[in-house]
Amino acid sequence: MITDLLFRLRSLFRRATVESEMETELRFHMEREIENYLRAGLPREEATRRARLEFGGFEQIKEEYREARGVSFVETLTRDIRYGFRTLTKNPGFSLVAILTLALGIGANTAIFSVVYAALIRPLPYLQPDRLITLTELRLQEGQSAQSSARIWDSSYPDYLDWTRQSKSFQSLAGFSGDGFTLYGAGEPELVFGAQTTINFFSTLGVKPFLGRDFAAGEDIAKGPKVAILSYGSWIRRFGGDPHIVGRSIRLDANSVSIIGVLPREFEFAPRGNAEIWVPLHIEKDLATRRSLRWMPVIGRLAPGITQQQAQAELNSISAGLGAAYPQENGAIQVVMIPLRERIVGQVQPLLLILFGAVGFVLLIACANVTNLFLVRAAGRRREFSIRAALGAGRGRLISQLLAESMMLAAAGGVLGLVLAEWGTSLLIAAIPESLLVFAPFLRDAHANLAVLAFLCAAVIFTGFAFGLAPALQISHGREGDALKEEARASAGGMRTRLRGVLVVAEIAFSLVLLIGSVLMVKSLAALLNRNPGFDAQNLLVFAVNLPATSYPKDPDAIRFDKEFSDRLRSLPGVGGVTSNSAVPLAGGGNSIRFLIEGQPVATGHENECNIRDISNNYFSTMKIPLRAGRFFNDSADQGTAPQHVVVNEAWVKQYVQGQDPIGKRIKFTYSPKENFREIVGVVGNTADTALDSPDEPTLFLPFSQDANSFINYIVRTGGKPTDTLSAVRSSLRAMDPQLVLIQPFTMDQIISQSPSVFLRRYPSYLIGSFAALALVLAMVGLYGLISYSVSQRTREFGIRMALGAQQRDVMRLVLGEGARLTLLGVLFGLASALGLTQLLRSLLFGVRAVDPVTFASVAVLLAFVAILACYIPARRAMSTDPSAALRYE
Repeated sequence: MITDLLFRLRSLFRRATVESEMETELRFHMEREIENYLRAGLPREEATRRARLEFGGFEQIKEEYREARGVSFVETLTRDIRYGFRTLTKNPGFSLVAILTLALGIGANTAIFSVVYAALIRPLPYLQPDRLITLTELRLQEGQSAQSSARIWDSSYPDYLDWTRQSKSFQSLAGFSGDGFTLYGAGEPELVFGAQTTINFFSTLGVKPFLGRDFAAGEDIAKGPKVAILSYGSWIRRFGGDPHIVGRSIRLDANSVSIIGVLPREFEFAPRGNAEIWVPLHIEKDLATRRSLRWMPVIGRLAPGITQQQAQAELNSISAGLGAAYPQENGAIQVVMIPLRERIVGQVQPLLLILFGAVGFVLLIACANVTNLFLVRAAGRRREFSIRAALGAGRGRLISQLLAESMMLAAAGGVLGLVLAEWGTSLLIAAIPESLLVFAPFLRDAHANLAVLAFLCAAVIFTGFAFGLAPALQISHGREGDALKEEARASAGGMRTRLRGVLVVAEIAFSLVLLIGSVLMVKSLAALLNRNPGFDAQNLLVFAVNLPATSYPKDPDAIRFDKEFSDRLRSLPGVGGVTSNSAVPLAGGGNSIRFLIEGQPVATGHENECNIRDISNNYFSTMKIPLRAGRFFNDSADQGTAPQHVVVNEAWVKQYVQGQDPIGKRIKFTYSPKENFREIVGVVGNTADTALDSPDEPTLFLPFSQDANSFINYIVRTGGKPTDTLSAVRSSLRAMDPQLVLIQPFTMDQIISQSPSVFLRRYPSYLIGSFAALALVLAMVGLYGLISYSVSQRTREFGIRMALGAQQRDVMRLVLGEGARLTLLGVLFGLASALGLTQLLRSLLFGVRAVDPVTFASVAVLLAFVAILACYIPARRAMSTDPSAALRYE
C-alpha cells in the first residue's frame, strides 16, 4: 500500500521523468516485437506495420497508463488551468472587467460578513459563553410584555441577594455598576471608563487576570482595602505595559487604590463600555436596603445541566415569593432572563442581518453580469469547442475547461476582493461614532481571520460555479457540427439570448429592491432628524462634572458648587444661559420613580411610575422648552427649605390626569414613608428624552436645590459655535477646583447625530444606498451589454428591414422596445419582491411605511428612465446601420 502511494506521488511530482520512462519502455517493447517479426523472415517495413497493429496507438496506451497510476484528474486539471490561463490572458479586457466585477461583489460581502461574524457569530471571550445570561426586573404596566422592555437592565441589590441565596439554577450570580472615575497618577487628571463589580464578577464570566489576581473576599466592604484591576489596553496605554504594575498605587477620584491585576488582552465587556478600570462594588446603606431602587445589572452562569427555561421557572417562583413578602416594592415585578449575547447585540442584530442580505443582492448581480460576459465569450468560442468535440473531447471535458476558467477568474476576484474587504471593513468601523463603538468593542476586531477567509473561499467557489456552469452546460449541449454549419446564422432569439435576458431581468429586479430600501431608509433618517425634540438644540454645549465625596460630602456642598460654577459660566463672553440637570436629553441615562396622586388610591405595588429629572430653576428657559400651564421653578419659591414643588410634562398630564386641571394637584413618592406630598406648579411641553424615535414619555421635574446630585450635567447656550467656549469653560472649572475634570464635552448636535436612534437609520442609509448604486451600475452595464450584443447579432436583419423601407426611427423603436420589455419585467418582479422584503425594514423605519406608494412609484420610474438611457447608445448604433454593408455582414 505504501509502495503504491509512493508510486502515485512520484508520478504526480516527477511527471517529466515518469513520462520519459514510459516512452522509453514502450519503445523498448515495440523494438522487441519488431525483432520477433524480423526473425520470422518478414521485411522490416512489414514487421513494423504488424508490431504497430499489435500494440495499438501509443497515445492511447499512455492515457491508459496515466489512468492506471491514478493521477489523470490532477493532470487534466493542470492542463485545463494552463490552457485557461493562456486563453484568459489573450483577452485581458474581458478578464479585467470580470475580475473587477467579482472583486466588488465578493469584497463587499466579505466586509459585511467580517462585521456580522464579530458581532453575531464569534464566541464571546468568556468560558462557555452560551451559559451566561442576564437578569432584569421589570415592573409591567397594563398591556406591556416583558420582552418589550428588553433595553432595561436593572435590579435591586436586596433582590439580587435573595436570588443568590434561594436559587439553585445558577452556578453564580454577579452584579456591576458605575460608569467612570477620575484617574490621577498617570499623567493629567482624566475621566476613564470604569466599573464597580461584585467580587465574583470575573469568576462568573470565567475570566482570569493576565497579571496578578482576582478580587478577594472582604475587598467589597466599605472599610476594606481599595484595589483595582486594569484592562489590558489601559495597562499598555497608560502604564506602558509595566510588568511590575501589580502593587502600584493610583488615585481614583479621592481614593488611593492598589492595582492587583491586569485582564487578558482578549477580554471585553460591551455593556460597561469596555471599561478600563474595575473595582469592587461598595454598597451604600441606602442602595443595599431599598428594594424599590433598581440600579444594578445582573449576570449569571447557569448551573451544569440546567436549561434557561428551568432557571426562568425557578426565578418566577422566587419572584412570586418576594412579591408576597414585599408587596409594595415587588408586587408587580417580573424577572426576565435574556442571554448575554442577545443583550449585547440585540439592538443591532436586525440591522446587520438586513445589511448582509442587501449586500448578497450585490453579489448575485455581479454573478449575473459576469455570466452574461461568459455567455457572449462562449458564443464566440463555439467553433473551437465544436472542433474539440469532433476530435473526441467529451461533454465533461468541455464543462471542466470552462469551469476551470471561471474558477480562475473567481479566485482572482477573491484575492482582490480580500484587499477591498479589509479596506471596506475599516471604513465600516470608522463610520461608527466612538461614543457608540465603546459599547461594541468586539467590532474593533472585525478583520480577516480564519472564519472570514473561509467565507471568502466559499464565496469564490459559489461565484465560480454560478457564472461558469450555465455557459459550460450550454456549450456542451451543442452537437458536434452545429458551430461549423451554423456559426454565421446565430439568432438573437436562441436559448443563449433568452438566458441572458433572464439574467438582466433579475439584475434589474434586485437593483429595484435595493433602491427602494435605500430610499425608505433615507426618508426615515430625514423624518427623524426633522422631528422637533421639544427644545432648541442649536448652540448648546453639554458636559458633566463629578464631585468627589471627600470634598463635597453633603447635598448643600453640591448645591453650593452648582450655584457658584453656574455663575462663573454665565459671566463668560458669548454665554447666553447655563443650566444643570441629572440627565441630558437624548444622551441616555435618567431614572424613574413611583408615585401616588392625592385622591387616586391604587393597589399596593401597582403605583404610577414615570421618569424623573433634577433640574436647575432656569432649565426650561435655557432649553427653550415652552410652558403650557402654571409656572416654571424660580429662586424665590423653590429653594431648599421651601415647600416641595414639581413640574410635569404634557405626556404626564395626558396619562394620569387627562381632562383635569393638573395645577395644584399633589403627588407623593412611595419609596419612603417619610416622603411628603409635592404640589404640581407647572406643565411644560414634551421633549424627546430617551430617543428621537421614542413616544413622548411622562416625566416630572424636581428643583436641583431640593434634590441635589454629586454627578451634575451642565448645558451651556452660546451665541456662536459651542466649541469656541470650551477652553474658557475648562479654565473656569480649573480655577474653581483643580481636581475636577470636564467630563465628555459634546455639542447637542453631536449628541443627536451620534444617538443610537439616528445611527440605526444613518448607517444603513449610507450602506444600502451604496449597495443600491453599485447594483444599479452593474445592472445597467448588463442591460447595455445585452442590447449591444443583440444589435451586433441582428445587424443583417436591420439592414434587410431598412432595405425594405424601414425608417431609422423604426429600428430605434425596435431596439428600445426590446430594452423596455426587459426593464418592465425587471421592474414588475422587483416591485413584487420589494412588497415582501421591505417588511424586514419595519423596525428601522420612522415616519414612513414599509410599503410607501410614492417611494415605490418614483424609484420604479427612475430605474426605467436610467434603463432606457442604457439602451439608447446601442439603439443609436442600430439606427445608423448602412443597409448595403449590413447585407454583406457576417
